[in-house]
Amino acid sequence: MEHFWQVSFGNGLTVHANTVLMAWIAMGLLIGLGWLATRQLAVIPTTRQTAGEFFYDFCRSITMCTAGPRGDGYLFFVGSLFLFILTCNLMGQLPLKLFGPLLPHGELMAATADINTTAALAIISLVMYIALAIKRTGIKGFVSHHLQPHWLFLPMNLLEHITRPASLLIRLYFNILVGEILSGLAMSISPYVLPSAVIFLELFVAVVQAYIFAILSAVYVGLMTEVHDDHHADDAHAH
Repeated sequence: MEHFWQVSFGNGLTVHANTVLMAWIAMGLLIGLGWLATRQLAVIPTTRQTAGEFFYDFCRSITMCTAGPRGDGYLFFVGSLFLFILTCNLMGQLPLKLFGPLLPHGELMAATADINTTAALAIISLVMYIALAIKRTGIKGFVSHHLQPHWLFLPMNLLEHITRPASLLIRLYFNILVGEILSGLAMSISPYVLPSAVIFLELFVAVVQAYIFAILSAVYVGLMTEVHDDHHADDAHAH
């Protein structure tokens, strides 16, 4: 807990203020860069516009490879997940510990190195794919999916809604946390050589983990909506 700056409110709520600060900085950076990239759009793109289009095309490739054109319906969600997680992960590789003395307690670290952040992102992913499934087929179609191929499979089908977000949050949290720990150990052992090697490795991990989280979220959304679309089509043919 010494890594966190804990702020308590009168109603018993306690937050990690350094995590909230880093998350808001990441969101501010994304909003600012997004505004710059989309400012003064032209047929012949500027460097800023080209960079923005690159990230848009990359995010769209995630949804296209998991659900085809149907993935455009939730591109905004998957793209936002990827860019936010990527920004948070990369911010963790900055020499933020140098600014630690500026905080009353704890230290500045990647927001995704806090399990509360990764849990929130995983829950958002869970809510998103459930909401899209219900939107496409209604409550009745959503419930009927959990009774396939037989009502005895109901507990197993419900268990998916626990294991899927759990795998997302655990994978991201531990990979980023281990990177933070390795960076600290490398800095204490050899302040010049080892940190450079560790940071180079963690930059790669930061990108890969953001991509894995985004593509798995896209797969889960695609599976739920595809399965429900299939059931809905079967019901329509039956009638």
